[in-house]
Amino acid sequence: VRGVFYSCKVGAGENGMDELEIVKKNYDENAALEWGRLEGFHFEFEITKRYLQKYLRGKTVLDIGGGPGRYSVWLAKQGYEVTLVDLSEGNVALAREKFREYGVNVAAHVCDARDLSSLRLGKFDNVLLMGPLYHLSDVRDRARCVLEARRHLRAGGSLFASFITIRAGLNYYLDECPEKLVDEPAMDLFDRMERDESWSGMAFTQATFINSVEVLPFFEKLGFEKLALFGQEGLTGARLSYLNHAPEPVREKYLEISLRLCENPKYFAYSNHLMYIGRQKREMRQ
Repeated sequence: VRGVFYSCKVGAGENGMDELEIVKKNYDENAALEWGRLEGFHFEFEITKRYLQKYLRGKTVLDIGGGPGRYSVWLAKQGYEVTLVDLSEGNVALAREKFREYGVNVAAHVCDARDLSSLRLGKFDNVLLMGPLYHLSDVRDRARCVLEARRHLRAGGSLFASFITIRAGLNYYLDECPEKLVDEPAMDLFDRMERDESWSGMAFTQATFINSVEVLPFFEKLGFEKLALFGQEGLTGARLSYLNHAPEPVREKYLEISLRLCENPKYFAYSNHLMYIGRQKREMRQ
């Protein structure tokens, strides 16, 4: 989770901008920060890569909301044929630079994840949706993203979809600046946690922090069956700043423990991000 909570009104705008404009502006201006977020060792990146290796199928990957291309570069280096799509021109421009820098052949397009029809992309063995669901407050828009991903997924292929967890805000304060919670207007977030709900509003940009209990019914309703659901930081979300830079034996021990426990729903609250891996139900495959 980047930045602090500077407005906690659900669906709050910024100078009259709508959600899409707010999110686009943020990433246009901060593409380099988004690339650097997973620089070096990072528990989210390390744990997610292991699950990608386990559940990826075939050879082709559509990375929807792929940002500046951190995962696309890694996947291309593993031998996958990757296509990246992102809302932000800034993200896509940096992604293309990174693809040249790392010597990988990845196509990159600017488009809204809710409707990719203008790109005429066809079907893929795997679709990543690791970003768009962070930013849409309306569950109908989140559903549109997933259905659009499903439309581009081959029968038997894997969908990888990520959310920011409702606990991520608290983890941020605990890890980065516990004293700032006293002065910031973040109480609506904790009201939502008390009521066991999700939260949408202004954080590092327009964001939705999901209650984990909503995830499985959401995908079930959209025609998917679960392969895995796990916390992408494992047990480390509240201490990431230290643990990402801890001595290697310390990191490796926490990584080992996190990998053992990250699929246990009791420990989802320790992660800032939650990933659902699924495939279309058999009766819906074409």
